[in-house]
Amino acid sequence: MSRSKANKSSKKQKPAKIKRNRKIASFWKNQELLLPLLAVLLITAIAFLPSLGNDFVNWDDDVNILENPNLRAFDWESIQGIFSSDVIGGYNPLTIFTFAIEKAIAGGFSAKLIHFNNLVLHLGCVYFVYRIMLLLNLSRNAALIAALLFGIHPLRVESVAWATERKDVLFGIFYLAALFNYIKYIKFNHVKKYFVYALILFVLSLFSKIQAVALPLSMLAVDYYFNRSLNKKLILEKIPFFALALFVGLLGIYILSQSDTLTDNVTNYGLGGRIIIGAYSFCVYLAKFVFPYEMSPLYPYPKEIPGYFYGMPLLILGMLFLVFRAFQKGQKAFVFGFFFFAFNVVFVLQILAAGQGYKADRFTYIPYVGLFFLVAYAYDYFVNARPQNKSLLQYGLGAYCLILAGLTWQQCGIWKNGETLWTHVLKYYQNTSLPYSNLGHYHRENGNSDQALAFYTQALNKSKKAETYNSRGKTYFDMGDTPNALKDYSAGIQLDPEIGELYVNRGAAYGKQGNYAQALKDLNLAIEKQPDFKNGYLNRSLLHQIQQNYALAKKDIESYLKIDPYDAAMWYERGLTQRALQDNAGAIVSLTEAIRLDPEKGLFYLERAKAYSLTGNKAAAQQNGQLARQKGATIPAGFFESLQ
Repeated sequence: MSRSKANKSSKKQKPAKIKRNRKIASFWKNQELLLPLLAVLLITAIAFLPSLGNDFVNWDDDVNILENPNLRAFDWESIQGIFSSDVIGGYNPLTIFTFAIEKAIAGGFSAKLIHFNNLVLHLGCVYFVYRIMLLLNLSRNAALIAALLFGIHPLRVESVAWATERKDVLFGIFYLAALFNYIKYIKFNHVKKYFVYALILFVLSLFSKIQAVALPLSMLAVDYYFNRSLNKKLILEKIPFFALALFVGLLGIYILSQSDTLTDNVTNYGLGGRIIIGAYSFCVYLAKFVFPYEMSPLYPYPKEIPGYFYGMPLLILGMLFLVFRAFQKGQKAFVFGFFFFAFNVVFVLQILAAGQGYKADRFTYIPYVGLFFLVAYAYDYFVNARPQNKSLLQYGLGAYCLILAGLTWQQCGIWKNGETLWTHVLKYYQNTSLPYSNLGHYHRENGNSDQALAFYTQALNKSKKAETYNSRGKTYFDMGDTPNALKDYSAGIQLDPEIGELYVNRGAAYGKQGNYAQALKDLNLAIEKQPDFKNGYLNRSLLHQIQQNYALAKKDIESYLKIDPYDAAMWYERGLTQRALQDNAGAIVSLTEAIRLDPEKGLFYLERAKAYSLTGNKAAAQQNGQLARQKGATIPAGFFESLQ
């Protein structure tokens, strides 16, 4: 074709392009586009309705939310802590920050609020999937199919119904919004504001979850889809994105190395074995896209790699060959959809790190967008090729979506609490200790000591672990069976003598028996081995108070408060030791801080009243005594008379 003819052809196409862009730009005024989307959002919300009644589960919710020291208060110091620290090897500060905001709004941790917001964020992701599909030149019906599948697919449940996985839906909404703006940048004549929006949203996505590092690769896939030539200009254009991805990726690897997650102490497979495992996971994710089977929250590593795993790399090579043939034939949609999936799933194949499981349903949250695009594209293709079969195709897809929505509804209930979660895991995996130990935790926390002991014993039968001996020992201790508690703590120490908590708990057990010398020895060892474990200082301070060593007790309480300055009970204890040391003015200061942190505790006012009385300030003592009585504290007989 001559240059003049090519120019003439492009001029003829330009008005059509402008017309389509105007249609997209007027989205919010276009009921033909908007109303079907609202229906998809409603169906998605209904499918996930059971998740709104879910509680927290005893799998990372404690560390990320309930016991996170940076969530004890909502102040500048805590915010700095959120953005300057990791949580169990993961750096997702923006996710943790959203929990802090929710706690401040609700006045405490609200599972209902967290689950509601998870669902709202997921619905936001559904919206952006729909808009992206329209920008990728799919028909309205095809875009709706992609959005609906994204919304109701059962492998979304883990990301929505698990409080901790706020990071999936949060990083997802920023990731998809960034991609949406990047496509607008390409289609709307490279308007710079869309590029800037995409960059800002990418930063927010990275701060939500490290998996967002795949965005620059997804952008290259979009470039290919829209016939943008891979040249120097195209690469330079994305330098900010690649630089940010590289920086955050290296930061993530560093954090993982510091938390020993990069050390394969789970499987001992080595890098080659991990590649085989990763290849198997890749193929499983493709299979579960069509047929979402098993759906266990945990997929523990097999003790040995099964023989059929070794065929997976060959299967992937076969897929790549088919993609290469599609590339040669100019089948851009197929190539784009496959590589969007591959680019986004490759970083979560557990090749570099070995976590508790070798795959996870939540890892597919963004990668499946590429596969949903392929389904939607195929719909448009077959409707255009065989319009007479359109109704049959729609009925088939409708039935399939109904099945998926039903599975999603059912799967949400699995995340209701720790018992439902780990009982479901045991349906598939009875030979790993984690489900049994976590069921033990659940029952111990709910006061079911006999059931807790049974599950801990089953866990120890599967695998002898110091942490499990510690948990069973605490259960014995709570039941008043100190001899068996001591046996379990000692067994745990023999397995791993570096866990400070075991010495703390054994010290408490010795203290309960009146063996204060051995208790002090263990508590000293605990603090030496784990100086940032606050319960070591707590228990040693109590031991010092029993022995009336108030100066040493006060010193340990102050060490505790350096680690956790928001514990009202410890400020109260500090006030008591100060009063025992005849520092009544200091006691008033400490008790005032305890009251500031917990203003409803009547006992705090009563003890401050006593301290005021000892300083001669009878008016303040009288006032605090009245407040103590109003808050429900028992006032000693004759107390008010003594203030006359």
